[in-house]
Amino acid sequence: METLTFRQPRLVALILFVLIAAGASSLLAIGRQEDPTITNLFATVTAAFPGAEPGRVETLVTTKIEDHLREIPEIENIESVSSTGIAIVQVELSETLADDRIEQVWSEIRDVLDDARKEFPAGARDPEFSNDNIGGYSAIAALSARHSDVPMTIVSRYADELADTLRSVSGTKKVEIFGAPEEEILVAVDPGRSAALGLTPDMISAAIAASDSKGQAGRVRGASGDFVIEVDGEISAIDRLRDVIVRQDADGRIARLGDIAHVSRSQKTPVAEMARQNGNRAILVGAKLEDGLQIDVWSADIRAAIDGFQPKVPGGLSLQLVFDQSGYTSDRLAEVGLNMAIGVGLVVAVLLLTLGVRAAFIVALILPVVTLATIATMNYIGLAIHQMSVTGLIVALGLLVDAGIVMTDEVGQRIRRGEARIKAVRQSVRRLVAPLFASTVTTALSFTPMILLPGPAGDFVGSIAIAVVVMLGWSFIIAITVTPAIAGWLMPDETRATALQSGIPGGFLARGFAASLRWAVANPLRSVALSLVLPLVGFLSMPTLQAQFFPGVDRDQFYIEFDAMPGTSISKANQIVDRIDAELAAEPELRSVTWIVGRSGPSFYYNIVGGREDAPQYAQALITTSSPAATEEIVPRLQRTLAPKVPEVQLLVRGLVQGPPVNAPVELRLVGPDLNVLRDLGDQARTILSRIDVITLSRGTVGSGAPKVSVNVDEAKARLLGLDLAGVSRQLEASLEGVIGGSLVEGSEELDIRVRVGSAVRSDLGAVSDIPILPAGAAAIAARGDHPGVPLSAIARISLQPSDSSISRRNSERVNTVQAFLLRDVLPEEALKAAQAELQAAEFELPAGYRLELGGDSDARSNTVNNLLPRSPDRHADDRNNSRDLQFVPAVAGGDGCLRSFHWPEHSRARGVPISFRDYSDHRGDRFHRRVDQCRHHHPDRTSGRCEGQCQ
Repeated sequence: METLTFRQPRLVALILFVLIAAGASSLLAIGRQEDPTITNLFATVTAAFPGAEPGRVETLVTTKIEDHLREIPEIENIESVSSTGIAIVQVELSETLADDRIEQVWSEIRDVLDDARKEFPAGARDPEFSNDNIGGYSAIAALSARHSDVPMTIVSRYADELADTLRSVSGTKKVEIFGAPEEEILVAVDPGRSAALGLTPDMISAAIAASDSKGQAGRVRGASGDFVIEVDGEISAIDRLRDVIVRQDADGRIARLGDIAHVSRSQKTPVAEMARQNGNRAILVGAKLEDGLQIDVWSADIRAAIDGFQPKVPGGLSLQLVFDQSGYTSDRLAEVGLNMAIGVGLVVAVLLLTLGVRAAFIVALILPVVTLATIATMNYIGLAIHQMSVTGLIVALGLLVDAGIVMTDEVGQRIRRGEARIKAVRQSVRRLVAPLFASTVTTALSFTPMILLPGPAGDFVGSIAIAVVVMLGWSFIIAITVTPAIAGWLMPDETRATALQSGIPGGFLARGFAASLRWAVANPLRSVALSLVLPLVGFLSMPTLQAQFFPGVDRDQFYIEFDAMPGTSISKANQIVDRIDAELAAEPELRSVTWIVGRSGPSFYYNIVGGREDAPQYAQALITTSSPAATEEIVPRLQRTLAPKVPEVQLLVRGLVQGPPVNAPVELRLVGPDLNVLRDLGDQARTILSRIDVITLSRGTVGSGAPKVSVNVDEAKARLLGLDLAGVSRQLEASLEGVIGGSLVEGSEELDIRVRVGSAVRSDLGAVSDIPILPAGAAAIAARGDHPGVPLSAIARISLQPSDSSISRRNSERVNTVQAFLLRDVLPEEALKAAQAELQAAEFELPAGYRLELGGDSDARSNTVNNLLPRSPDRHADDRNNSRDLQFVPAVAGGDGCLRSFHWPEHSRARGVPISFRDYSDHRGDRFHRRVDQCRHHHPDRTSGRCEGQCQ
């Protein structure tokens, strides 16, 4: 068997042909993308409770959702934000779940949300579930208006048509529209006229719905025919809507809708979101590619579809592709391909000098064969070509040549010693098959932890290890089959060997190497000790290195986002965008600025997580520069200069980084029961962090609430008029926000009919206070000729007051997460150490019942490292290695102020494992004696030993 391939040249040719053909065909078919596909373990649940304060939302909606979600054991973390009128719950699944199980868990979550809905209070809406928030869009197109007077509703129609066009492109996974206004039929009621008739918006809406006969009215079923009966009168035009009868008295006099309201077709105001492209109002259309397909082929089809749509775009609009991932993918793959070609060239050049032209030819033949065989295997197992898998091929390049070189050299040496070629091949294979197999297996096993690494980090780096292992496997197979056969045919014997054929002699290098081998064999203990010097130095040097598990990205893109004060309108946020655009206009290296206001924009990079919905105070911009070098120059400058120009917002300028999604580089989670205490602690922590130069912005999840209008109704007066508080609240809600009654069908489009007061009324607090409030018998009072309504100000006192802040929770505990964002190229580990030092210097302490946990990059990195490294059998050592839920708990017990131990919890429940926190050790040492003295001062009855034990 050892000489089968040597004796059968046709078999070698067949093997080479099959591998080359399979690899070449796979190279044409294998998926090509820029980055690995990240398994989605995150989902968002949104539940609206209009008008409810954050405390009520937390108690009546958020906790109901969380309680039901905790029934699913596969859920790792549950985080929620309860704000005025809305609850947003974010779910993170366990990283160890199998892919098929993940889909089952999503289905189970939908089921428990249906159960939670049954416990919601009246007025709360059904929860909305979304698990498609991760992964970047592969293409983003912008339809922008060239002039400010172009109605965005017209732009929206073209955006809808463009979205349908992109959905028809083969391989498109998802298409979403950003910044499109909602269109509706607005019935702007005159509050005085409607009140004179005893009509509330609810009554008017009900009258409209009763006049809209869209349903079937039965059938005529005869012996010879079957006919559908329809009642004419469907609302199909605005004129028909104006003629709807809303009141008729006993004398037959009628009042039509057009008599008391202005009816028009318009966009819903205020708009929920808006987009801008280079300063002009726009609508964005984002498209995602199905996983495992070829981005370059799909993008070509997308560009062709957009080019085909261009003739439909009128002169007042502009259509452009603002983001095309295929260009970045091609550049990235071309870069790693060039690196691979350089590596192959260097390997062949070294072999040409050391082993000769024939050995170099053999290895040079093996490299592409093994590479093509690896690509065929990758295509078979569904591993696409992207930057990480190709990086794995480059890493394996230096490893795979070892087997080929060893086998070629062994065969060549035996032939030069005069052995028959077939014997040289046989003896070489017999001698080397076991060592080569052992070497291949041990090297492959060293990469196995990366393959087994769960979660997003495993998705990201695991493809490197898979590519390496596959390539090593094929290297071993070729080394014991094809390589010895070709070496047996081509390697020269001693009579024909020349320097060109057998390589340049080693000379003094070879003699020195031989001498070192003889010394090592003669002195085994010393040689082993000497070989351990460098590894030990390396291990000892590790604490001095800055930790950054995932590097930054060189790219001609970055992004800006800002949060204004709670209660800021989307119009005000758009004005802030105008000011930022004016500052950005001074940067000549900027090529494109694309904004989305009111929600998260389409993610253009795989680890950018959105999730911001219904946020009028929020905006995000995708910015493209002229080159990656320009990005590296602009980002640090804008981080220092742009925020002071818009001091009323929290502004971030962020570059792109590799790795799993992380909300902020540095996070300090303050956990405890009382919101006011959490807010104060967060403010203290933010003040301390603001002293660190490398931190550009710090913000907390618990802050001040938006101002609100408080309507204090005199219940006694209201009762005298036949009113109750619920009725007053409902009339205000219907008047200001509107009531949907019926719809207008126009072609394939159905527009809701909304009844409310006009914009002039609801934008003026004085006009709101004059809104007539009608009692239950208002219609009868109006029929007698009396005015039934009373102004709101007659029965209520109206004032502006601060509202409660949003309530953040993590795993059912209230939390204030203080996030810190850094200057470009500053390592998160470096910033975290600086933050810890500042907290020590400021003597930052937490009261009893509160704790501090580390999140952000430290959490993600520690989680990844712990998944890579074997778990310690010692529980305490295991806890010391896990900094994912690190808790700094300086609890105050009995007023003694002692600094308690630090411990790590499991699933946010403290296990009380005392340890020493390295970064706080000096701080604790300096303060220990002061704490003991304080303990003795407060409790004179205690001994020094007792205080020392309590303050350890």
